[in-house]
Amino acid sequence: MAHAGGASEFGPRPVAMGRRGMVASANPLATQAGLRMFAAGGNAVDAAIATAVAVTVVEPYFSSAGGIGIAVLSLPGGETRTLNFMGRSPRTARPDLFDERTQDLGILAPMVPGNVAGWARLHGEYGHLPLAEVLEPAIELAEQGSPVTYFDHVRTAQTVARLTPRPDAARTFLKDGRPYEPGEILRQPGLAATLRTLASEGWMSFYHGRVGETIAAYFREHGGLITAEDLRSYPDSIRWEDPIVASYRGYQIRTTPPPSSAVQVLQTLRILEAFALGDGDPLGADNLAATAEAIRLARMDAAAHVADPAFVDVPISWMLSDERIDELRAEVHRRLDAARGRASRRRAPARRARKAPERSTTHLAAADASGLAVNITQTIGSGYGSGVVIGDTGITMNNGHHWCTLVPGDAKVIAPDKRRESPSSPVHGFSLHGVPVAPTHSFGIDPLGPAHAARGGRIAFLIGTPGSYSIPQTTAQVIVGLVDYGRNIQDAIAAPRFRWKDDVGDPLPPETLLLEGRFAADVRRALASRGYQLEVLEDWSVRVGGAQGIVVGEDGWLRGGADPRRNGYAMGW
Repeated sequence: MAHAGGASEFGPRPVAMGRRGMVASANPLATQAGLRMFAAGGNAVDAAIATAVAVTVVEPYFSSAGGIGIAVLSLPGGETRTLNFMGRSPRTARPDLFDERTQDLGILAPMVPGNVAGWARLHGEYGHLPLAEVLEPAIELAEQGSPVTYFDHVRTAQTVARLTPRPDAARTFLKDGRPYEPGEILRQPGLAATLRTLASEGWMSFYHGRVGETIAAYFREHGGLITAEDLRSYPDSIRWEDPIVASYRGYQIRTTPPPSSAVQVLQTLRILEAFALGDGDPLGADNLAATAEAIRLARMDAAAHVADPAFVDVPISWMLSDERIDELRAEVHRRLDAARGRASRRRAPARRARKAPERSTTHLAAADASGLAVNITQTIGSGYGSGVVIGDTGITMNNGHHWCTLVPGDAKVIAPDKRRESPSSPVHGFSLHGVPVAPTHSFGIDPLGPAHAARGGRIAFLIGTPGSYSIPQTTAQVIVGLVDYGRNIQDAIAAPRFRWKDDVGDPLPPETLLLEGRFAADVRRALASRGYQLEVLEDWSVRVGGAQGIVVGEDGWLRGGADPRRNGYAMGW
């Protein structure tokens, strides 16, 4: 598509820039909360946690203290650590207690919430500022209120049926039984009080203090599964883990191990390394088809093998081995050749995609001049999670069990203390030194130059996105945009995207490609002629995620990008 004017190739928004710090999140008010930490002398972790808590106030339909999440942290010396706080099933959970509806909505749907434990671990070990100072921006937003945007209004209007049957939820998030209109002020005094309790009593009040007691009592009174003991034991169950790693065109990509299915991102990139994407049209049918086929096969491998490694063996080494990647590449070539061979003028026209249930996740990133960088993907599952709000606390509970199965013997079946498989895939990319092959393009760093080689490899970028099972698909496309197509971080995020129709309830292997409407009509016709089933999304669709990212430059500048498909905003300090 031709550049239509504005500050960047794909829209009116420029790259955000800063030298001391950068924050990117799905809401400008949450991003400002992170910048306040830099202004107060805090570091990237302080900024990330302030943003993570603030975004639960301004995006209550996507995340909450009652939610679950995952993080990737890189230290100035180059070490990367991952932290999975995606919750666990309560100790009394069994598949026969659920049906499809109670997995999704109501008091049985939540897993033990992990967000607060994850925030506590990150802040306690790597933050500099006092807890009360980190929480203050979120408390102000909850107490004084925040203006509702058009995007906020639409999200609530589409999921209002999850709130109206539940008085606590309706009282917290609706105005006289209706969604707040754009421009109206949403105040959450109950959540403000909860956050003040955490500020004064400490993070662990959520699990074995006053807040935890309130949560446990609510579940007990309403027939839920989460107990005081489930809450008390959760924080000690999470642990730091090494990332899983693969190389792509001179970059080392580090991301989260199972039960995250982020290995799909690494497989996709390794398959694509055999394709000269930089020589083709970034928005053309050939590049799109090659990327889509690589994503499809990696998706199927992840679906077949990834689950909680405490319950099943996940063959990560084999999935990333040269032998397996060669097999997948050969299959991609076979499928591409077959598609070109059946190309004809007779083709099924692309259909307009139907509305689908929205998955409720958010992503944020922060980095500072020292090289400290963290990104967090956190979620409550579906829109407003389980629909359960804990009394007057303002805490919305997740519906993590919706992503599990009820099939006995299945690797993803609900079981006591089991973690759900999750497509959440925060990524950190590191420049590799001494590698003889340079990337196709530069995007503000010189990963293979002599100065860089002398430094021994440093973080180059961090990327992540919400979007349920589109998460690994979007993450791979943004990385390809950076590395192969030479886009800046904002354009890599804003460029037209696609995904396979492969969410919960969709058939696997996926059969239909969903394309944003900004892909040219001749590209759609070319793909359709090769036999691809296509559906066309809006020009800017939340179904392909809401990515946030930061590029860390050798020149000392931090460059941030945020997704215009949502309220996303990046700001530098």
